[in-house]
Amino acid sequence: MRASPLRPWCRALAVLALSTAGCYGQASLDMQGDTPGDEDPPVQQDGSLDCDLGIVPESVTLQGIAEDFARTVHPAMVRETSGCISCHATTTARLFKVSYEGVETFYAARAAGFMKPASGSLLSRLVTQDEAVRMPKAQPAWSKQEIADVARLTCQLAAVEARPAAAKPDEEFPPALLQPYTGPAVATYDNPFIGFDQLKGKVKSVFNDAWVRGGVDRFAQNVGVFGGVDYKDHFVEARAASADFFLGLDDLSRDVCLVAATNKTGPFAGLDLAQPLVDVPAPSTKQYEMELAVRTDATTIPAGTQILASTGGKSGSTGWNLYTTGSLATAQPYPFPTSNTYRFTVKAKGDLCGPDLPHLQLKVDGVIVKEWDVSNNTAYADFVHSQAVAAGGHVLSVHFTNDYGETGVCDRNLHVDALQVYGPTEAATGTQRADAAKAKVDTLYRRMLYRAATAQERTDGYALVTDLNDFEPNLPKAWSGLCEGLMRAPDFLFTLPPSYEALSGKERDRLLLVKLAQDLTGRPPTAAEFTALESGTKSWEDLVDTYLESPDFQTYYFQRMRVRTESEGTPDTDEPARMWTHLVLEEKPFQELLTGDYSVDDGFKQVARTPEHGKTGVLTMKGFIKNKPGLPHYNYAARVMTDFMGALYEVPSEVFDMRGAATAASTVDPNSICFACHQTLTPLAHQRLKWDDEGNYRTTDIEGKPLDDSDRGLVGVYSYKGQGMEAFATQAVKKEAFVRRTLNAQFALFFGREMRHTQDERVVYKRLWDVTQESHGNLKAVLKAVATSPEYLR
Repeated sequence: MRASPLRPWCRALAVLALSTAGCYGQASLDMQGDTPGDEDPPVQQDGSLDCDLGIVPESVTLQGIAEDFARTVHPAMVRETSGCISCHATTTARLFKVSYEGVETFYAARAAGFMKPASGSLLSRLVTQDEAVRMPKAQPAWSKQEIADVARLTCQLAAVEARPAAAKPDEEFPPALLQPYTGPAVATYDNPFIGFDQLKGKVKSVFNDAWVRGGVDRFAQNVGVFGGVDYKDHFVEARAASADFFLGLDDLSRDVCLVAATNKTGPFAGLDLAQPLVDVPAPSTKQYEMELAVRTDATTIPAGTQILASTGGKSGSTGWNLYTTGSLATAQPYPFPTSNTYRFTVKAKGDLCGPDLPHLQLKVDGVIVKEWDVSNNTAYADFVHSQAVAAGGHVLSVHFTNDYGETGVCDRNLHVDALQVYGPTEAATGTQRADAAKAKVDTLYRRMLYRAATAQERTDGYALVTDLNDFEPNLPKAWSGLCEGLMRAPDFLFTLPPSYEALSGKERDRLLLVKLAQDLTGRPPTAAEFTALESGTKSWEDLVDTYLESPDFQTYYFQRMRVRTESEGTPDTDEPARMWTHLVLEEKPFQELLTGDYSVDDGFKQVARTPEHGKTGVLTMKGFIKNKPGLPHYNYAARVMTDFMGALYEVPSEVFDMRGAATAASTVDPNSICFACHQTLTPLAHQRLKWDDEGNYRTTDIEGKPLDDSDRGLVGVYSYKGQGMEAFATQAVKKEAFVRRTLNAQFALFFGREMRHTQDERVVYKRLWDVTQESHGNLKAVLKAVATSPEYLR
């Protein structure tokens, strides 16, 4: 049956095409380009077509049209000159996006309503004479053959969609996404940075510390620094870590770590931080022979010289004669292996003269540690002293301080044969102190990062603590320094510790459980939850169910929905988030987000609404309407389409230039550049008219005239026709865009982003789509499907 009489151009084209299949059959219109004499393409100037649906053969299928589109139309769309992709690439915010895959682009155009035989379509943009609207903009027009191909496929599609069994294209899973993804691999690092609420939850869990000091909540004080929301001064959550975040982390980590180390709480509970860090090695002896000394004023000092003399000379075959006031010092600092007591022995004798004995001093780093008067003058004697010395390199020296002589009678000198260092004198401890300290390092890793430290990490952590303690002898403070470092580690700051990638078995499972707990409850797992997984008492699915039924999940999910709905922290603006949370907790169909005829109280229980709300869910809640006014700005309609249908509106400069002269009527003129967006926005703005900008219901305008809140028949292809917001809501919840947008709100809880549904995650999208169909829109089932998916389990 024909929808309209067969136009003369259809017969002419059919003859030209030599096709027995009809004007819109499977055979292409074999037009010969733009040569003189070619007839104009079979479309009106407004882009409308009177398609004869009855002559389209039953053999024409949706898949066949998609493949024909990919072969005949899509190449023109992606070419550099006179193509579409420069403005409509998938990375733009245009309503219609062109990918490099032809079948996928066809289905996207179909779902968006741009393949209709009416004005406002892709075809109308190609044939209009209005340069403000014509596509491709500021480029040569498409050829008649290319336009005819679009026309032919548009009418074929209209015929197929008119068949009784066909589903509405915007209510089905996109057929293009059933095809395997063949594009480039996505290699971005896909791991969300820890959020403000998760950071609070982790600090509370690890340190048992809410970071309240002197009655002041330091987290609340620094909410903006950490990118959080407090609904007072900060309403928008940070999407990535900033420099301010790390400055705040410095303050947080110094405080909570030092408190915990000092009080032996949190990750330091049960650890003896006063134990010495460095082991006592077996004692060793080092002897410096003084006859090998070299004068500091020598022309050259041979390599390997161990003793430098400031004065004097060799004393026969052994020793060194300091015949004037001077010193013998080690050329390089002596490396004391540990802080301990060492025994020093100086072999010396003196030449006696005058009333005083030769005076000998032993110094460490220029500081006198012992002095002797040397009375023996014929044989060397041992002058012994024990001294505590800090670990590290120290210069040792012996000094003669009281030279004296009587001409022709005597000369007081000091002869030094050797300097011996022995120690440490304390009993050796082997490696027990280092081993104990490294075990503490491992304990901190397990308690703060939920995994064992590697051998290198234990060594490095131990070295850091010993270095900090050497710099400032304070063992709790040194251990606190390691704690601070661990709070800056990626394993602490990402929801999935990056070490997960290198681990296996139970260690790997532990880190994935860390992510799951933070994603669903905003805190790390408890010891009991770790034990349940590792012992096999609970399976992964059991733990997912446990989290989804927990009070922590309810609290955290509500917080996430408050952020998503841009709550201002008031009871009214929290109402949409309460609705989201109620639907999840009660496992109700998520369609009731828009079609629920009830509200939700602060206990997340269903309460009645007045009849005028009808089945409008959050759409007529005061907290959603406020700050989203309707006519003349269309902000409310745009927010509805963005929040619940995933539409993004890009306003080109030429639209700004003409906005001053635009009217409600002109925005729905198919020949207007505004039509692409306002074919939805304007009718929807009218459907909302009975709710003022404060969310109050009314039936008359300010002049007392009855309000018409129908779509007014303004746009023939409007998908949500009817009276008021209930008409919109009950039809919107059937749309694929609404389903996808709602699923993405759940997906983002785990991945911190929306699905790459047109790319490598189209299989994820199909799986979640099927779950929603099978569970009748149960969001808790969706959350579980994500948490148990191969993509989440990596």
